[in-house]
Amino acid sequence: MIGRGGARWWLVLSLLLSAIFALLFWASTAFAELSSRADFREIQVQRTDSADLPYVISSEIDLQLSDELRNALERGVPLFFTLELRVYQPRKFWLDSLALKQSHTWRVQYNALLRQWRVVTDQSSVQEFSLDASLAHISGLYRWPIDGWQQLEPAVQYEGRMRLKLDTSLLARPFQITAINNSSAWSLSSPWKNFTVHLSAVKPSS
Repeated sequence: MIGRGGARWWLVLSLLLSAIFALLFWASTAFAELSSRADFREIQVQRTDSADLPYVISSEIDLQLSDELRNALERGVPLFFTLELRVYQPRKFWLDSLALKQSHTWRVQYNALLRQWRVVTDQSSVQEFSLDASLAHISGLYRWPIDGWQQLEPAVQYEGRMRLKLDTSLLARPFQITAINNSSAWSLSSPWKNFTVHLSAVKPSS
């Protein structure tokens, strides 16, 4: 049987534990809101009717930017997002052999004077009406050509890996320093996402 003193201690302990749990929950929620995140939901290799570029990749990415990155973009700071592709040929008794690598970079920038968003790649420059619409070009990648498909043997099953990162090396020098000094807020890199590349089994894109 617990006396009055013991009961009071149990009450104080319960209140203290409740406060700690609430603080931890608030901290984890706040950190989640402040952190950037990129996770692949789906990656598909598809076949096209083009003789020069018969294979393409489409993907869906859950992309969220930290408040600091969104604020930087809204102030007109251009940010660069790079998608990296690696294709490996598995080997039983040695390290996997790198068969193909390529990358694709988007520059997202806001013009405050014109109140226009723009998404620029090596092949195109597209005007958008909002930040979220601009990021949709990255999160919903559609028919990205596999340039070096000739290096792959159709009958061989390869292991593909993809990741998306904020490429701070392409920032202007002052912003590179900002990114280094505040690395957590300016850090964005998805885990490598594995998928199968087997050209002879690829279905045509719809």
